Amino acid sequence: MTVAQTYERYQSMLFGLAYRMLGMAADAEDIVQDVFAQYMQVDSTGILNERAYLAKMTANRCINLLKSSRRKRETYVGEWLPEPLPGGESVADPAERRDSIGYAYVVLLQKLTPLERAIYILKESLGFEYADIAGILDRTETSCRKTFSRAKAKVGDDSAAPLTGEVVKDAKERFVDAFLRASDTGNFRPLLSLLLDDVVLITDGGGKARAAINPIFGIRRVQAFLEGLSSKGTFQEGCERIFINGEPAVLQRKEGRIVKVLYAEWEPDGSRIRRLYIIVNPDKLTRFT
Repeated sequence: MTVAQTYERYQSMLFGLAYRMLGMAADAEDIVQDVFAQYMQVDSTGILNERAYLAKMTANRCINLLKSSRRKRETYVGEWLPEPLPGGESVADPAERRDSIGYAYVVLLQKLTPLERAIYILKESLGFEYADIAGILDRTETSCRKTFSRAKAKVGDDSAAPLTGEVVKDAKERFVDAFLRASDTGNFRPLLSLLLDDVVLITDGGGKARAAINPIFGIRRVQAFLEGLSSKGTFQEGCERIFINGEPAVLQRKEGRIVKVLYAEWEPDGSRIRRLYIIVNPDKLTRFT
């Protein structure tokens, strides 16, 4: 297989791995390009498992980048959220779970250390066996099993099976419809009826756009926050339906500039929204047009 054929076959899978680990598309693209640039210099005749070899190169680069950027993340202004991807997902690897690049899933992974994240993604999303993961990360199988169990415990109930099929489509479209109506009318009551009482709202401005520094807990505080923004005319123009990471969401433009993306994370059964995410950091909206 030529390098071009290898790139065509594995680029999507490697980007998905890097994006899940890093939460930033540009960094993920840079790492994948670097991996293939180095792979072109490698004698591949002795490589028995090309998929695992490329995953090893990608995962270890991601771990190194996460470790080196730890200080930057710690000094980030306010809450840090992953960069949303416009449109649908592209999965070329038949072993890859199609639901596992969803935005809520990428947010969930931020709970994990770099090593936990790598093992969790390789096992849970990409379907690698522990023997392969051990080789990819230069660990023992026992160590990988223990780390996976620790990661699984950290994500807890959030790792419950995601919404699928018509359930996910109906639930997430309901949020978009309710928010667009609220932005038009200023009446947020229909939207509030979709929220859990202990809903959490998280905004990410990174110090480059106005945003709540801390998460907002509880339906009444979330109501006050949204209605306060609405009373200032924040949502009066430019709100539209879009897809991020393959899922319905809301985008807002002002004077031709994209200023906001809103996404709702639902309970696994589609009954209520448990988290609202608002991304206003302009550095994370550059892919939207």
